[in-house]
Amino acid sequence: MKKSTFKIIIPAMFLSAISVANAQKLPGKQEVSVRAPADMKTDGKLTEWDGKLQAYNNATEIYYTISNDDAKLYLTIQCKYRDIVDKILRGGIALSINHIIKKNDPEAVTITYPVLRGGDMSDATNMFARATNIKNDGKDGPVPLGELNTLLQAKSKQINIKGIKDITDPSISVYNEEGIKAVSMFDKDLTYTYELAIPLKYLNLPATQFSYHVKINAPDETPMRHDGPPAPPMPMTATAPTDFWGEYTLAK
Repeated sequence: MKKSTFKIIIPAMFLSAISVANAQKLPGKQEVSVRAPADMKTDGKLTEWDGKLQAYNNATEIYYTISNDDAKLYLTIQCKYRDIVDKILRGGIALSINHIIKKNDPEAVTITYPVLRGGDMSDATNMFARATNIKNDGKDGPVPLGELNTLLQAKSKQINIKGIKDITDPSISVYNEEGIKAVSMFDKDLTYTYELAIPLKYLNLPATQFSYHVKINAPDETPMRHDGPPAPPMPMTATAPTDFWGEYTLAK
């Protein structure tokens, strides 16, 4: 029994050490402008990036890249830590784009995704907990990856919008006609990947440097359901928002 236990634990510790080492090699904020790959797709996969992003931010504990082409601005995020993924599922990620370097732009554009509330959030966090073996009462085994991603896509159908004059609705469908795309997905290691694409025509960005703000929101509710179990308890790290600011210039 002990021999089998060590076979499981040692590789996990080894992989964790590699992840920490890789994070330490990256800057805390992206330092350069990045032209989006020609085959860029908003599909919840890092195929275009060869699995490598530009920065690792310690405040939010996420890897990320901001990039652009001639038509869109992209935010790509990857998160390897269970507690942070749990917080994202509960509160979502808000990206704010300022038109200037200063942080108090009254016309900033903010896009929030995923937006999970009530029973949808409860379903997503419960299945994620089961998938990571955090909630396993013996009756329900680990969740297949395909089942987890199918549920996530089924529940994450809303994008919240603020500051875009041409879009008056505060919330739009992920299947919108405005060209704003957002998707998230888990890979085989249960690493969470988030991708957002915003048409540049909605942002009116300058040719010079502007600022951006990435915020992982704190959950605003812990849903209780009459037709199923409540969401699992929030980890300690999921009780407060975390965020960071950066600067970017559109890549030519």
